[in-house]
Amino acid sequence: VIAKTKKYTGAIQLQKKSKSKLIFSEAFNNYNAPYKYLVSLRSIAIEETDYYKYFVDIEYKTLNKHGFPVSGGERSEFNLLHEISDALKHDILLIDEPESSFDNIFLKNEVNELIKEMSKEIPVIVVTHNSTIGASIKPDYLVYTTKMIEKDELIYKVFFGHPMSKTLKNSDGEEIQNIDILFNCLEAGEEAYYERQR
Repeated sequence: VIAKTKKYTGAIQLQKKSKSKLIFSEAFNNYNAPYKYLVSLRSIAIEETDYYKYFVDIEYKTLNKHGFPVSGGERSEFNLLHEISDALKHDILLIDEPESSFDNIFLKNEVNELIKEMSKEIPVIVVTHNSTIGASIKPDYLVYTTKMIEKDELIYKVFFGHPMSKTLKNSDGEEIQNIDILFNCLEAGEEAYYERQR
């Protein structure tokens, strides 16, 4: 993130900065005399904690690793990484469907390692409909939800366990084969896996 400063050139810029209809023309007449300018600002209905914003205009630019302005997608990636890094201020990190905005490669190369490091400090939960994402993080624990129709009724079953366990269990004691779940993580399931192997 590059920050550049520049002087204000008119009262209209100050009004835009305030996001209000306040009048800054009298105050701006003293812009080049800092103390008089500060006294003028005090006569306008702005918060004391915001005075600093009216002395210098700061423009922020986010650049990618090649030094060029970021695209919309790169900006989203940057924001995600920034938010994840900030999560250590909290008791838990919940990431809901990261694949809806980001591709598997970015998540694998940029996000997974950060998540694993953070999981040493706070609990991290990743909710995903793309099991490839879930498997690539190399989780410490799995919670797998499936929906079924039993006796003409839609029910959800939740299975859980260690990723290396042969089976995952639910609270009713039912078990499913973990390998079936892991094969289905491979984008097109077991059949496509063996087809690629052939």
